[in-house]
This record gives sequence, structure tokens and C-alpha cells, in this order.
Amino acid sequence: MPAMRFLLTTFGCQMNQADAQRIRGILAGLGYAETVEEEEADLILFNTCCVRQHAEQRLISRVQALTALKRRRPGLLLGVAGCMAQEHQGTLLSLLPLVDLVFGPNDIETLPDLLEKARHAPATGEFEIRGGFTGEQADGIVLDRPFSAFVNIIRGCTNFCSYCIVPSVRGPEVSRAPEEVLGFVADLVGRGVREITLLGQNVNAYGRDLGMAEGFVSLLERLQDLAGLRWIRFLTSHPRDFSAAAIDRLARLDKVCEQFHLPVQAGSDRILALMNRGYTRRHYLDLVAHVRRAVPAASLSTDLICGFPSETDAEFEETLSLVREVRFESAYMYYYSPRPGTTAANLPGLLPEEERKHRLARLIEVQNRIAWEESQSLVGRTLEVLLEGPSERTPGHLLGKTRTGRAVDCAAPPSLVGTFQAVRIDRARSWTLSGTLLTPP
Repeated sequence: MPAMRFLLTTFGCQMNQADAQRIRGILAGLGYAETVEEEEADLILFNTCCVRQHAEQRLISRVQALTALKRRRPGLLLGVAGCMAQEHQGTLLSLLPLVDLVFGPNDIETLPDLLEKARHAPATGEFEIRGGFTGEQADGIVLDRPFSAFVNIIRGCTNFCSYCIVPSVRGPEVSRAPEEVLGFVADLVGRGVREITLLGQNVNAYGRDLGMAEGFVSLLERLQDLAGLRWIRFLTSHPRDFSAAAIDRLARLDKVCEQFHLPVQAGSDRILALMNRGYTRRHYLDLVAHVRRAVPAASLSTDLICGFPSETDAEFEETLSLVREVRFESAYMYYYSPRPGTTAANLPGLLPEEERKHRLARLIEVQNRIAWEESQSLVGRTLEVLLEGPSERTPGHLLGKTRTGRAVDCAAPPSLVGTFQAVRIDRARSWTLSGTLLTPP
């Protein structure tokens, strides 16, 4: 009998990408093979995000577009996983009656049972938020790239930023035991992984629920000693919980890449308080200054929301001035979108959508100019690059990334995929760099 085939589409953050590794591993263990063609699939799964309404609308459109295929092939199973499944578990099946199985981000291990039930009975779409980790093994995940892996170290969130739905769908913070993380990463390295990205809604809170002081940096220090591991990345950091002492300690770890994602969200103290971010503009700028002193080669990126309820023109200008002062290499930028179930959804002073869009356009213009200027400063330098795969833009080129996360393309043979190479940067766009390989085979 030919193998059953699945098609998996993942929306949203790196946490969802890590969940996708687990989903692929479970399906491979059940005898499924992956396909990219809808017509070939026996199972089509969507791993979803609910942080912004746009991601939800994309999911609804994608599922509805499968109506004709489902009619032609009634044995085809459709599944919705992830945060949107968790948030809308009571209404999702009525909204999308084509769906056969639904499960949340902490219920991935139930997938085999859900598949069996879906073949015999309609889905119920009801489940609990489960906390903790369930003995995930390195040989139970399937990696997009055999040399690079995402590693969840803490799940959930207890920050309750006023605009964010994540605590409601992923539950409270639960840290993975240090020995389990170390063993998991050691097994990955044994499989050929050379780069890991440690993940959490707030990695700086790692170990707090286990009674550990500065547990995150302590974990980094232990991973530093793991032979065979080359690069360590992490995200996301919460500015409130990233201490100067932690920065000084990680600055001494040469395997930790000089890449810091520090979501600031806004530049006004009043707006930051309304967002329940737990820090001030001055605190954030002092943190950035400390990072730059301790790690001179640091690359900083951020998240920004403009048009928050009641934000004045002057407060928006404070965000622009912060962006100009910090000079982020990149930023994820959005205009505020109310999410039902969050505190901010009930705040007065929602700005007209056109005004929110206008502010976003101005923010993007300022940040893109800074990103382009920062990229130009790298022309002529030689950087270490992990070559990840073929470039879609340029045949015969490979695309990779630097320690600071910059995308780099260069002419190189496919045999160098997964290797670390020296590349001289010749040209620069806002984020992607182009260069010449200096260590050809």
C-alpha cells in the first residue's frame, strides 16, 4: 500500500514552527509522508496563529478554498491546530464545517487518537489547555533543515499584556527541566544539528517556576559546554526581565549569537503602561545601551504597535524618536487591531483604521531607511555565514544567515548547504546581503 500523505501549513511565530517539528515527527511515526500538493494529500493540517485577525482570515480563506477538493475526495481529512484552534474551540467547527479534527498547541501528542476518531466520527473541537512538557524526544521530531532546530524551553505566558491573547490560549508559564533540555539538545547534536534556537514567549522567565535564579543564563552556560554545537539563538526576550547581570554573563559565551529580539511595542510611557508592559522608555533605552556595551557586535530587532487606543500624535512621535535613537536592524511593525478577550479591546479611544494605517506607513518608512543604512555599513566586511539552502531569487546561489541573523546570498555549490563559510559582503538591501564566498571547496 502507498504511504498516506500529509500537507502541513504553519502560520505565525517560531513557537508554531517548533510545534510543526513535533507534528511532522508524529505523522512520520504513523507512516505518513509529507507532500506539498493538496491533490496528493490524505490529511491537510493548518497550524494556526490568533495573535492578529489577519492570520485568522487567511486560515478561514484557505479552508474554504478546499470545499471542492473535499467534495471530490470525502476521505480527505482536514485539521486545524495551534492557537486559533485553542481560542475558538467552541465555535470553530460551526464556522468551518469542513474540518475533521481540532487540537491546541499543547495537545499535539493527542494527534494519533484524533486521527483515528476522525475516520469514524465527527470532531467535537473541545479540549483543555494542558501545561508542561510531555517527554518530547529528539528522534520524535522532523526538521526542515537537518543542521538547525527549534527547541522549546518554556511554554505559556503570564505577562498579560493588555493587547495579547496568548496567555489565554497557551496557558501559564511552565519551564522544561534543565536536564531534559540538555539531553534533548545533545541528542539533536548527535543527529547533526549545529544551530539551535531556544524558544519561549519570554525566555528570560525560564526557570522561575522551578525556583531558579537567572535560570535562562544558567541554561545557556551549560549549553555552551556542549561539544559539536556551534550557534545558539533565542527568542523572545521581555525587556522587563532581561537583567544587566544576565547580559554580562551571556556576553562571555561565544556560541551565543549576537542577535537580540527585544520587543518594545511603543515609545510612550503612558502607552506602555496601558499595554501593561512593565517597563518605561528609559528602562528600555538603558537596557539597549547595556547590550551594546557588553556585546558591541549586537544586532537588535523589535516589535512595534502603532495606533494603540487613545495614542496621541505626540505619543506616536515618541515611538518614532525611539526607533531613530535605537536604530533597530529590523522590526515587526503593526497597527493596533482589537482582539476579543483582551483588556485593550475594552479601552476607550480606538483610532480610525485609516489613521492607524497612516501611522504604520510612517513607522515603516522610518525603520526601512534605518535598516537600509545599517545594511550598507556591512558592505566590504567578511562575515561567517551558515548556508541554509538554494536562493529562490538567484539560480546557482545559496542563501544563508550570519550570527546576527542577516540573510546572505552568494554563489556556492549545493554541497555546502549546512556548512559555515566566510562571505565578503559586496551589496546590501534593507535586510538581505549579497556577497562572495571566500572559502570555496
